[in-house]
Amino acid sequence: MKKWYVIKVASGKEKKIKESIEHELQRNSVQNIISNLLIPFRKEIQIRSGKKVHVDKNYFPGYMFVECESINEVEAYIKHINGVASILKQPLTQPEIDRILEKENKNDDELFVNQKVKIIEGPFNSFSGTIKTLDMDKQKSKISVTVFGREVMIDLSFSQFVKE
Repeated sequence: MKKWYVIKVASGKEKKIKESIEHELQRNSVQNIISNLLIPFRKEIQIRSGKKVHVDKNYFPGYMFVECESINEVEAYIKHINGVASILKQPLTQPEIDRILEKENKNDDELFVNQKVKIIEGPFNSFSGTIKTLDMDKQKSKISVTVFGREVMIDLSFSQFVKE
């Protein structure tokens, strides 16, 4: 029976280590010992040099999850890979993996009232606020921002803020 396990890896190098693991298993013709190798992430918009950039943000930096029948067999092939720190040999419970898979499949583009946001354009650039109303048809929102200790409502298009 296949179970999910945790692999601790070098933070920020998860994708490269995943590729190394897949390459090592393929090189040894044992890629079938792993059913799934997962790095849960979400899409996020960041501002770099004044431009919006879409980046993948890891939910669990420094960790990846592997589904397999025998973690000992997997460990024999991957423990020497640069960046693999350790393998937790206690399998995850079904509720734990369900929460992880839910994060992986969640649509992070959804906006909702009372959601915290960061303004990225306009006179309130770099302020944080809270969504008070949403107009999906016009792609606009009323955002509550605190300025000098007073709450101010401002109208912004969806492109002028990102989720915090």
